[in-house]
Amino acid sequence: MNPDQIKTRWAQMRDDPVLFADIMLAKSPRQKGKEHAGQIRWLTEANASINVLVPGNRFGKSVVEAMRHIHHCVFKIGAQPDGRHSWRTMPYETINVSISADQAGIAMDEAVRLCETPQMKPLVKRIYSTPFPRIIFYNGAVFHCRSAHEDGKFIDGHAYRLVSVDEAGWLKNDLKRLMNGVIILRLAGGGMIDLIGTPKGYTDLYWYANRGLRGVEGYYTQRGSIYDNPFLSKEDLKMRDELLAQADPRLREQVLYGDFVSETGMAFTQDQLDQTFRAGLPAHVPYRKDHRYVQAWDLGRRTDWTVGATFDVTSAPYQLVDFQRLQKVPWEHIYNLIIAKSKEYDISLPVIDATGPVGDVIEEELANRGLFVDAQKVSNQQLKTNLVNTLQSAMDYGRATIGVRTVLDEAGFAREVPSMDPVGGEWGLLRMPPIPQLLDEFGGYELDDKKLVQDSVMAVALAIQQIYDGSVLDRPLSGGLYGGGADPLPSNERMDDSGTRLKRCAGCWKEKPIGVLSTHKTEKGNLDLCPSCAKDRPLTA
Repeated sequence: MNPDQIKTRWAQMRDDPVLFADIMLAKSPRQKGKEHAGQIRWLTEANASINVLVPGNRFGKSVVEAMRHIHHCVFKIGAQPDGRHSWRTMPYETINVSISADQAGIAMDEAVRLCETPQMKPLVKRIYSTPFPRIIFYNGAVFHCRSAHEDGKFIDGHAYRLVSVDEAGWLKNDLKRLMNGVIILRLAGGGMIDLIGTPKGYTDLYWYANRGLRGVEGYYTQRGSIYDNPFLSKEDLKMRDELLAQADPRLREQVLYGDFVSETGMAFTQDQLDQTFRAGLPAHVPYRKDHRYVQAWDLGRRTDWTVGATFDVTSAPYQLVDFQRLQKVPWEHIYNLIIAKSKEYDISLPVIDATGPVGDVIEEELANRGLFVDAQKVSNQQLKTNLVNTLQSAMDYGRATIGVRTVLDEAGFAREVPSMDPVGGEWGLLRMPPIPQLLDEFGGYELDDKKLVQDSVMAVALAIQQIYDGSVLDRPLSGGLYGGGADPLPSNERMDDSGTRLKRCAGCWKEKPIGVLSTHKTEKGNLDLCPSCAKDRPLTA
């Protein structure tokens, strides 16, 4: 190759880390006629500020992260000459961190092996094993590996362009503290963070992964399974299947597929969360005169947060249109905010959580300012459980059974369980944008919530229970308790552009002209059904 061709190829490899691995490294996601699509995707698409890789075991996490560090160091990804240094002399460091030095060293060992090709040897200046393992490249870039022990003191003191935390799931509830106290502060300008590891329950790793899964800006999350690795032999996969055949099904899902599974018992299932939180929904939707709204407030006490949630309940599914969360502000500010938001959405009687003496005081203070509220006391665990049960039911509303499947229970016995409508259909009464605080609270909520931040869950539950009792829909009063203008249609009906009055069938939940619906007796009471859903059901008298 002539100098111009080399320069062109070098630029191509800088922009394409997979091509770089193909040409320069001892291993690549593409080899022996096979492609590891998961590794290729991670190398090419994980470009957010915080990237999360949560696959099952034997995905090839360590080797693909080693490829990533080498590529960053060789090309000094993200660095720009600052006037004091040329590109060649500019300081550039990356680091792989884990719960122990041995675990952190796995990616380092992979990096050393990847650099053993004739093409890479001129680009590696020196490899150290003590006092801390590191690779120094020809351009002065350094790849370190360190333990996260003692609150990350071995990480401190440097500025890194890429920080990867290997097997981050083992850090359990220490990951956030490590991120906020050390790692984020040690990032150089333009740097990024990779969190890698097989899930270990709903720990801090889930907190970060969930943001990427819901499309929160600045986060990228990728899932994967052991079966994504085409370089594992069929015998290896068969052996692991057999070893895990009698294991706890939750452990199997975690180890093989990289699923987050509850080690205690979460209130909301992953399907419910996936169906409810929708990327692309706006965090705030302005008031419309022809729409109806409900609103509820969970009031802060001492160090708690005050949270307000407003839903558009004109037609199902009901969308969160306004979310407020504030802490340690004067009560006068809270009174004014509740009054302002009630006026904004024409709410005549917002619900507040009046548990304890604070609720009574706020009810009185708001009444003195001209706003009357529906003050509800969630004064014991049973009342709170009933609220959450209603919320669970609303999130599952309309979901149908589409068959059965066989699973192994905790004792290894086969049993049949229903297969439900997949995520992405029309079931479920709620739709909410992926607001980080909502994601966190719903994703980690347990019924025993004494040590949890759960103000947002309670505000949403208080709002929804105004129009949903867990089995059937109540009709909001037009222009009355729930506000929202003078449209006389019930909440589950609307008029289309041609003037046809539409209503959702209570069976398939599809909108139909009201004239084709008939009222039928069902196990849930009298429901309006379309002809298809009404088969073999008696009409009401």
